[in-house]
Amino acid sequence: METLPTISIKKIFHKGEFRIGIYFLPNKQIKEQIQLLSASWSRTFKCWYIPYSKENYKALLDVFPVVEIIKEPHPEDTFQKPEPDLKNDLDNAPIALKGELQVIDNNVHKKETSAIETYNLRMGPAVGKYWVLFMKYSEEMSHKLLQIKGVYWNKSERAYMIFRHITVKLKVEALLGAPGLLPSNYYKSDNAKTGEVIIQPHVADKKFMEVILPAISSLIQQIKRLRGSKYSKTQDCYLIPATTDMFNNICRIANDTGVKQEIKLVKGYLSPKNNPNQKSVNLQDIRQKLILQSPIQVNVYVNTMIDYLMAMNYSHNTIKNYTQAFLLFLRRHQYQNPDSLEHRDIVRYLAAMMEDGLSSSTAHMLVNSLLFYYRHVLKKSPFEITIPRPKKEKKLPQVLTMAECLGIFKAINNPKHKLLMLLGYGAGLRLNEIVTLEWQDIHFEEFKIHIKGAKGHKDRLVMLPYSIITYLQQYRNLYGGKQWVFEGQNKGEPFSGRSVQQVLQQAIIKSGLEKRATVHTLRHSFATHLLESGTDIRYIQQLLGHNSIVTTTIYTHLSPASVKKIQSPLDNMVDLQKQTKKRLPGE
Repeated sequence: METLPTISIKKIFHKGEFRIGIYFLPNKQIKEQIQLLSASWSRTFKCWYIPYSKENYKALLDVFPVVEIIKEPHPEDTFQKPEPDLKNDLDNAPIALKGELQVIDNNVHKKETSAIETYNLRMGPAVGKYWVLFMKYSEEMSHKLLQIKGVYWNKSERAYMIFRHITVKLKVEALLGAPGLLPSNYYKSDNAKTGEVIIQPHVADKKFMEVILPAISSLIQQIKRLRGSKYSKTQDCYLIPATTDMFNNICRIANDTGVKQEIKLVKGYLSPKNNPNQKSVNLQDIRQKLILQSPIQVNVYVNTMIDYLMAMNYSHNTIKNYTQAFLLFLRRHQYQNPDSLEHRDIVRYLAAMMEDGLSSSTAHMLVNSLLFYYRHVLKKSPFEITIPRPKKEKKLPQVLTMAECLGIFKAINNPKHKLLMLLGYGAGLRLNEIVTLEWQDIHFEEFKIHIKGAKGHKDRLVMLPYSIITYLQQYRNLYGGKQWVFEGQNKGEPFSGRSVQQVLQQAIIKSGLEKRATVHTLRHSFATHLLESGTDIRYIQQLLGHNSIVTTTIYTHLSPASVKKIQSPLDNMVDLQKQTKKRLPGE
């Protein structure tokens, strides 16, 4: 699970009890996690809150590794109310318990209080070259902030990213009227840093090589993203698959960063046999991330859950979702042994979660994860959860017209990027199917593409559009990739799915299209346009790889051509009336 943005907490007195008030900028992901902790909304304090207790505080830290504690006097604290006797009080929690906390004391700079309170200014931990600033939205102030060179808006984090430079710091603080707001941990250029990259054998497993890196953030960020890369705490280095492509990628990245390399590998150490399998990499990566999210006392339950999911050949996405839902269940019950919980405890938990207003998909995930654990791991069969399943929302997908698709394709100048979109639309491919497409899966003579291991572990054959065959062959001669049709920045690795989405978004802006669209929108458009041209819906089902024809029939509601053929009975009635009036008496 990705790290959640920072939240702020403070002690409040609400409805006759002390509570933990939780403050954050609008964020759907944070809201869902807070609701899973049984938080309630306070109109009085304009925040979410949970009961004031040590257990709840620790539960917050399990979900949000970075928490800001706001210390300020509250009028509510003057009530003669005995405070809970907590060994680790929020105001005095030790650093070991807090983790990476940042305390904002509004009494330190009294002159800044009005600015901080007006815009609810909060600092998050620095990310790379940037400070992270959370601020209450103000159209005027936001416009002025973004005019400063070195400041930009991060949509995913809903925060302002500020380049860590003294000039930028002074301009931002002067604009906000909050001197001293930004820290003085300025970014130092990589050119001023020294050190070298050391590449040496890994004694424990010759399939990997040890890569020791200097403390250069841009270099570390690129190395850690290499396929199969993992960090070893014991060796204090990165373990990278020992292949020629990986070795060349490391040397290229180091040269681009201006860092020398010291090579300690013996001749013949690098081998193509060490090339990592994508499925193996995904499963190892997800296990490592899930174990890091788990407290030590529940590692045995989580590992067992993951083992069963992997043994039953579930996808890495399903393993992640099921295990995270199971972890939330354990956290709600103070990490008790799940075998000691009764059926009514499970039903009560699920009812409380659904009552908190979770989306239907999240609620179904909670139910499915618990059914899996109790049926397959604990072998409690038959095991049923007698609680009504929430109905799923039936939403129609967004679809583009042929003219809109053509406008997007014309807006892309890069041949590789254009071919990505043409192939995705022309064959109705999912995003992951585009980026993991291999040359051996394209059958030019048969005009077919063999999609392997798609959603649900299913293979299928789809059409290879005649119109792009020549274009595709010319592209292969120019780029010459050995394995992947669309190779990424690093040799031997597939193109990034995130980069594909960015290419599409830039093309949408350039084409002037006002609709919101993703790569999957092209797949929906492909199916709709086939239906409009008279293609049998069962053929469309096979091309899309749908299990049920019911899934495919949603496109019948999206086809404008089909809708135009249907006339409202009101229109028929009006036409009949017009025909009756035109008739002469006695006819």
